[in-house]
Amino acid sequence: MKAVAVLSEKGGAGKTTVTVHLAVAAQLAGLDVAIIDLDPQTSAADWADQRGKDSVPEAVAIPPARLDKLLGDLRTNGVDLVLIDTPREANNAGYIASQAANFVLIPFKRGGFDFRALKRTLDLCRVADKRPWLLLNGMRIGATRIEADTREALAAKILDLKHECDIAPVVFHERTAYVTASITGKTAQETEPSSDAATEIEALFVWLAGQLELSTTPQRDRKAVA
Repeated sequence: MKAVAVLSEKGGAGKTTVTVHLAVAAQLAGLDVAIIDLDPQTSAADWADQRGKDSVPEAVAIPPARLDKLLGDLRTNGVDLVLIDTPREANNAGYIASQAANFVLIPFKRGGFDFRALKRTLDLCRVADKRPWLLLNGMRIGATRIEADTREALAAKILDLKHECDIAPVVFHERTAYVTASITGKTAQETEPSSDAATEIEALFVWLAGQLELSTTPQRDRKAVA
């Protein structure tokens, strides 16, 4: 079993959106997936409840102190992938999630507040002895120059902070499909499987699965059929 902590000390970075979309993408790829919601606002768990009683992936909201116990239970039950959603200003919750995870993903939106919050997030990862990946999120569609400038500024910031950190090659753009998902409880891969948003989600999942050495055969088969 692999566990991914979706972490950011900045509110509004898109942690829950990234979490639920990755979870559904993994489920569609044939993996047994669970979401653990450490955020007191329980947004991810509420989203899963909205999908219906017997829907997948399942999500459970727990206090951080119960994380290790639940991860052990999920491992025993044969779960392939766990996505851990964390609160803003996670502090102890962020540390516990990072320490328990195999992989830490930090959604990052371009903006001064995000840059200022980045140090706190990376500090948590360093204490937990994890090297995280940054995911550019909410980028303007077609703004390739802005994306390049953001990557350059991030690389300089990481160097200045002297943290070990990488930037994911996949980017999440500003798309209405992500907003719709929070309202309807369905992701773009489910409602608009041929859309650019669905392609973007699949690309992020396939990349993440490669980092975790998880199978993506069903995803590749769908591409071949298409």
